[in-house]
This record gives sequence, C-alpha cells and structure tokens, in this order.
Amino acid sequence: IAQLDSMQTDNAEVTRGKQLRQDALCCSVLLRDACVGDAEDLEYASFGIDSLTKKKSSTFNMSGLTGSTNGHFGGVASTQSTTWLRQQSR
Repeated sequence: IAQLDSMQTDNAEVTRGKQLRQDALCCSVLLRDACVGDAEDLEYASFGIDSLTKKKSSTFNMSGLTGSTNGHFGGVASTQSTTWLRQQSR
C-alpha cells in the first residue's frame, strides 16, 4: 500500500499513484487526509477514486456515448489541475 498526501499541487497524487500502479510497485493507494470532515470530502474522495482507477486518457476525452448519439466525438482533455479550497488554506 502506497501512502500519498491528498490535494497536491497539479494533482500530483494522481500522477504518482498511477505511476506506482503501472510499475507494479503497489496495488493500493491511501490518500492521506482525503476525508477530514469538511464540505470537500465527498467531492475529493470521488475525484481521487475516479482518477486513480479509471483508464482515462490525460490528453483525450471520450464519453460513453457514440458521436452519432450525442454529436460529440471526444475532445481535448482539460490540462488544468483541480484547485481545492482546503489546499488554498494550507
């Protein structure tokens, strides 16, 4: 089990967690202080789980629907990292 601090600058915990998993150095990641009892707990926990477990491209977005259904055939993924209020108060 790897332990990583939560809410790092530029979502570094996601990058490092994926790298550890890819290199087969760990199969589980604990995000320290992900849940502390504030309003961001649920949103961050969902973000962390989704970011670390999905095989989502960091450069290309594709929804589960086909372009013929929704008119969107994918696009460029956002390169902006998520800024958390808790992170700003550190």
